[in-house]
Amino acid sequence: MSKLENRVAVVTGAASGLGHACALLFAAEGAAVICADLNGDGARATAEEIIAGRGQATAERIDVTSEEDCRRVMHAATERFGRLDVLLCCAGIGDSAYTAELDGDTFSRVMDINVKGTFLSAKYAMPHMAAEGGSIIALGSIAGLIAAPGFASYGASKAAVIHLVKILAVEGASRTFRVNAICPSWVWTPMVEKAAERMLPGAPAEKVQQYFARQSPLGRMGRPDDIAHAALYLASDDSSFMTGQALVLDGGLTLGPRPA
Repeated sequence: MSKLENRVAVVTGAASGLGHACALLFAAEGAAVICADLNGDGARATAEEIIAGRGQATAERIDVTSEEDCRRVMHAATERFGRLDVLLCCAGIGDSAYTAELDGDTFSRVMDINVKGTFLSAKYAMPHMAAEGGSIIALGSIAGLIAAPGFASYGASKAAVIHLVKILAVEGASRTFRVNAICPSWVWTPMVEKAAERMLPGAPAEKVQQYFARQSPLGRMGRPDDIAHAALYLASDDSSFMTGQALVLDGGLTLGPRPA
């Protein structure tokens, strides 16, 4: 039997990048997937891709900073499919800069989307999961675990997400739902591509990818499927004894400095 057979999952940020990859894998493993994104057209495109592959999916536009949107989407999942088993919070932005150059509005926007968005999504998913339990998965980052210059807003937001996960895990344990985070390093997605343009302006994508790959002892960047399979593990019964953890997927990057 597939790992998510007869389960229902909401994936925020499903229009592109890691959210898109996770939504496709969840559907391939038997889940009915609510593809949610601020980019409504992109969410619908992901849902249509799943349906074309004979999976079950529907799309919802969501602003994860809106309580009403988060309430509506979680309710829509149970209205459409009768239950909610998995929430994967991939919606986020990576805007940042060195502290002296970072404006307060950018800092607030990153915290709003990455932290408040995770909080609100989880808050309104929990009541729908309470009867039978479930799994909430947040997207952290190694930027929330180590100090990366130039990532003041992004790193602070991901550190907050990781700690929020621990609190939600403790609160959710008595109600039989689990909460964990995935903390990737560099994965070539539209968000990382944008960060690369800021860090290495004008550099060809191939050179940037080689630069990122050299930071990992395994000698490569992460792939969206690497993250998707970790999310599948956390969503499934394979991780039934795991909660409150930050699962690091970095090819060994955080083990220490690499040779120059």
